Order: sequence, then C-alpha cells, then structure tokens
Amino acid sequence: MKSKWLWVSSISTVLGIVAGGVYLFFAEHSLLLSDNSLTLSAFWSTFMLWAFVLMFLAALICNVFAFVELDDEHRLAGFHQRFRSALAWSERQQRFLLEAQRLLSRKGQLIVSDKVAADYQLLKAQRDTLVLVQQTDVPVDITQVRAMFQQMLAADITDGMVVSSAGFSNQAWIFAQEANISLLDVKSLRKQQKHTKIQHVPIIQS
Repeated sequence: MKSKWLWVSSISTVLGIVAGGVYLFFAEHSLLLSDNSLTLSAFWSTFMLWAFVLMFLAALICNVFAFVELDDEHRLAGFHQRFRSALAWSERQQRFLLEAQRLLSRKGQLIVSDKVAADYQLLKAQRDTLVLVQQTDVPVDITQVRAMFQQMLAADITDGMVVSSAGFSNQAWIFAQEANISLLDVKSLRKQQKHTKIQHVPIIQS
C-alpha cells in the first residue's frame, strides 16, 4: 500500500513543479519573462500558484502516510519475529522437558510427596532425590537453589536436582556443587544421554 502513496506523492511533486514553473515564467507579474504579451491573466496566475501549493501539500501528506505505513510494517514484522522466537523457544522447552523426563524415568520414579512443597517432586530410587523443574526462560539463580537446599534439609534428603532449559547462573553452579545438587540444562542433558547410549551399546565378543 505504501507504494501507492509514493506514486501519488511523485505525481503530485511533478505536477507541483510544472505549476510552479508555469507560474514563474508566465505569471502576470513574472520576473523571469520580460515579454508581457505571454504572461497569464490574474486568474491563471493565482490558479497556478494554488496548484503548486496544493500539490506540494499533497506530496507531503502522501510521504507522511507512506512513512507511517512503513513504520507499522516494521512493528508488525518485529512482532511476528518475537512471536516466532517465543514459539520456537516453547517447542525447544517442551522437547527438553520430555527428554529430561525420560532420563529421570531411567533413574527412578517421579512422585509428588507431602514432605516437600508443591513445586518439588521426589525421584524414588536407591537414594531419594528432590527434583525441581523450572519451566521459564529465565536462568535459575542462587536464590532458587538455596530454597531447594532448605527443602532438602527440612525433608531430610541428601540429593537434589534442578532441571532448566534456560540454564543457571554462575553462583547457582557454585552453590549447587557445595549442596550436592545436580543441575540439568541442555548441555548436561546431552552429555548424560550420550553416556547412557554408550552404556547400552552391546559388547561383541569374538
């Protein structure tokens, strides 16, 4: 649509230049033409002057409309890009959570327990592990890891695990190592999956 505004603006500019040129050369009191026999009447001089002014205003308005539509298109394109990015992240998040759940199911059974808060789960295995699954796109910070450690102390659980596709802050990594809490992000999930596949490769004896 903005191309139509630009076309109208271009045509208005050309017509305005023509009207302005005619006025300058053939106006009743033209300063560029000394031959008074070729000058226009007062009516046509006024008409050409107003035609120049109106064409100039029309070109200006059309340019403004074109820039407004261009800005709207940029905003719309930015919205589409943000929407596609959010959709792509949501798909990656769901895929990560499914793969993490498969990995945890190989280690034990995830259950909901009254011993801990509703945000946590227990992984029942040889040693119970407290599990927190973070489902936002914000990296886990040390505050959340500390809160999990307090839950572990309250429930008398020695092992913990935080699952997050958004990753973890440096302080969260340091505190987790001291508190015996495993942090599972995309990179560590890939490593564990690779390690699990290697363990399940059959050994061919000659």
